[in-house]
Amino acid sequence: MDAWGWRHDAPVHDAVELIVAELADNAVSHGRVPGRDARLRLARFGATGRVRVEVSDARGERHPATAPGGLPEDEDEGGRGLVLVAAPAEEWGVAPRPGAPGKTVRAVVAVPGAP
Repeated sequence: MDAWGWRHDAPVHDAVELIVAELADNAVSHGRVPGRDARLRLARFGATGRVRVEVSDARGERHPATAPGGLPEDEDEGGRGLVLVAAPAEEWGVAPRPGAPGKTVRAVVAVPGAP
């Protein structure tokens, strides 16, 4: 994102970093199949001032809920990732992985002040 001209201390940088971390963690924790890969893609849409984060894994049968449910109990160690993704994202969703077995989870973040 620095290469796109968005400073490391910009709020959008923090939002994208959080989304990448949560989606990548979910892919490794819930979507990993030995011998198959996962993919991360960031795309910039200059005309719309948005960044799209896509994380693909090999477990197409394990879809996250399409809307984050209630929060887990305080003592639970997991279950908050998609709630954290949904907070800064304009939208998020899941679709079959194009060209390979699995799924792609994506989130779109607006970039304030982008052209």
